[in-house]
Amino acid sequence: MNEKVNVAAQLKQFIDITGPLWHQGKLAGKVYSAYASAATAHGGHESTLLSLANVFYHWGGIIVPPGYTDPIQFQIGTPYGTSFQSSKDSEGPIDMVLAAARYQGRRAAEIAAALKAGRRTPELAA
Repeated sequence: MNEKVNVAAQLKQFIDITGPLWHQGKLAGKVYSAYASAATAHGGHESTLLSLANVFYHWGGIIVPPGYTDPIQFQIGTPYGTSFQSSKDSEGPIDMVLAAARYQGRRAAEIAAALKAGRRTPELAA
């Protein structure tokens, strides 16, 4: 991972211990999607999401970002994954961020289900 972009120590530790699973091929062919939060607007949201994508590439994963496939993505500003600016005074994500996270999760689940069932998603059928 890019040393200039930090993820929580617990997440980094989790990624570090996946080596045996990766080596056995148990992480390949699975759907992955990432979310991020940072304390400031320019705290590395997008860089963190892209760094996580690099992990998924190494695992052989199927990366499902939200892209600009729903109008909510134009409002939150990143096609790589939902992100939230948190701070000590924050009461939690605003409704728009929660809607984007729900959309992203639903999209990843739908694509995973379609892949498992051997179906083409509407996006692939076009």
